[in-house]
Amino acid sequence: MKTPATPFVFPHLSRWHKTRLLNHAAKVLETQQKMSSDPYKNIVHYTLNDDQQHLSGIHYPKGDRIDFSTGAQYFYHCHREDMDTEEHGHFHCFIRYEKIPRRISHSYPPDVKNHTHPPMSHLVAIAMNRYGQPIRLFAVNQWVSSEIWYDGEHAEWFTRRFRMTLSDSPHWQVLDAWVSGMIQLFAPQIHWLLCERSRVVAAASADASMESVFNDESLEELASIPIDLTQQIHWILKNRPQKTGTAETRTSSAGFTDSDDNRQPAIPLLKV
Repeated sequence: MKTPATPFVFPHLSRWHKTRLLNHAAKVLETQQKMSSDPYKNIVHYTLNDDQQHLSGIHYPKGDRIDFSTGAQYFYHCHREDMDTEEHGHFHCFIRYEKIPRRISHSYPPDVKNHTHPPMSHLVAIAMNRYGQPIRLFAVNQWVSSEIWYDGEHAEWFTRRFRMTLSDSPHWQVLDAWVSGMIQLFAPQIHWLLCERSRVVAAASADASMESVFNDESLEELASIPIDLTQQIHWILKNRPQKTGTAETRTSSAGFTDSDDNRQPAIPLLKV
């Protein structure tokens, strides 16, 4: 029996978090504009580079974008069943297992060494429409990605870890910056997604083993949430910063911790 999803609630932001998210929003808008300029039409078209058209199941770019220093990895692809729908394809984003600290324990599989090579954890999928616009985020079941499974409580670490720092291709570096920016800008929703998928698995495991749930092909997408870039920026701008100088930490149902602890240097704010 399917249980209702926990509602997503936008978290309260500290002044630092608000500035940080606006920086990421500016980077997303800047790179999006570059990828929508001649000779490219939009982000989806940009993923083709020199190819003529997207083929079902093929990764773009070929061989994926992999940052071996941070463990971040992503690719774009589309499915045959998506061709006649508004949804064109998805960016699948991962963190490689070798870059995940062993203090963060995984839930499945028990033996990572004999698992898929190279082992990695699926962070999120960004769905794109035919016009090259991001329209939703979703999380998949373990059998879909053959991933090393981590519970939603680690979501904040995973989103902060996703960084593309490659300097090998001016073309793909623009896309790298957009994907990285999207992960950070929509971190509250991603935190909610990863917690929600853990809740779905836990509910399904009440009547079956966790392994059977992970291998149940009737369970493909475990959680999904629509996104809108304009609305996200509007929410950030309207969000009233919390008062600083207090040790209190506020966490929303999205799992987005509003704390100034372990802060990173702020990036100079770009104009949105």
